[in-house]
Amino acid sequence: MSRHVFFCCTLVIALIMISHQAAFGWGGPTHSALTTKTFDDPVVSPLLGGIDQGAIEGYIGEPGDWQDGQWDNVEARAYVSGMSSPNGKDWDSLDETTRLKYMTHNVADVCVPIGHSPACYDPGGYSHTINEGILELQVSAWGSYPSVAGTTSYTHNRNGHSYNFTGNINQVLDEAYDAIRDNMTWFKSTKHFWGHYPEDNSDAGWNGTTIALMLQRAMMVDYFLSKEDVYMEPDTLPTGSAGGVITFDESNSYDPDSVYWNSNGTYSQKYGIYSQGIQYFLYDFNGDVPSGGAWDYMTTDEHLEFSVNDLISFGVPTNQWSGFWKAGVDNEGNYGYAHDWMYLSTGGAPEPASLSLLAVGALALVRKRRKR
Repeated sequence: MSRHVFFCCTLVIALIMISHQAAFGWGGPTHSALTTKTFDDPVVSPLLGGIDQGAIEGYIGEPGDWQDGQWDNVEARAYVSGMSSPNGKDWDSLDETTRLKYMTHNVADVCVPIGHSPACYDPGGYSHTINEGILELQVSAWGSYPSVAGTTSYTHNRNGHSYNFTGNINQVLDEAYDAIRDNMTWFKSTKHFWGHYPEDNSDAGWNGTTIALMLQRAMMVDYFLSKEDVYMEPDTLPTGSAGGVITFDESNSYDPDSVYWNSNGTYSQKYGIYSQGIQYFLYDFNGDVPSGGAWDYMTTDEHLEFSVNDLISFGVPTNQWSGFWKAGVDNEGNYGYAHDWMYLSTGGAPEPASLSLLAVGALALVRKRRKR
């Protein structure tokens, strides 16, 4: 058979298989279907406001030279603006739609034990384009996506392979890496085009697709939450007298993308400086930041104690309620602010704080000074 005849036959087979409404796998149309499935996930869908979902879902191309080292790009979360890629890829130069196209494509590709995957670090890994293309098309004709909504644990009912996607984003990535490697031999039981063990290969295809869906869901949530500001918990109107101390407690503040994936498919927030998200806190004790003043104190402690005398030295007035500001800064450079009141007494009980003071207007001034 000539090379041209072989190419034409392959093309005809490809067109026939694509026309079967490909449901899962890793060919172009199935990359698109995988992303649509992820966008429909009840955990992901509430986060999608303002993006061009159609352009991302319809992306069936290849990200050009971005294929090289795709797992490194995924592992480093290099799609988050401001974070460098270990491969020197300039993610910051891409608009958000393109960045999400590449990210979803890469996540799908690395779950395939051919060509781009951690499994291909094995010397026996496939890397031949024709083998990859045929297997992607074969997988695309096998059925519908397995459901991952409501769970982060998947056990294949025939071979007993169990993958538990729980923990923070780095633990989820580690689990995905191990799951992909574990699925390698199973998927590669199909050796030559249509294969010797198509049933086993089909099962492994389902398994790889489920890994891709779980990983893509976790990455999507991480991406969208990473753009949100730090949440700073207001204090409860701290008061103190001369010789005493005032405590500032930030243990209920959090970085939105510092989440822990639960075994039921939901995620829980991680709070405080130990959440692996908040980098430090800033305090403006005398309340002059909105008018051009400087932050008075920076700390990585979420429980902070100051003597009343120390606070007076920062310019906090005594015997009256005075406003102060605090901020948290996360690892993406997002700020979050809170405004509250304290009373430093030189004697006698404080009067109740007025709730009619213009804290909201002051917050608007601080946000104008915000640095990302």
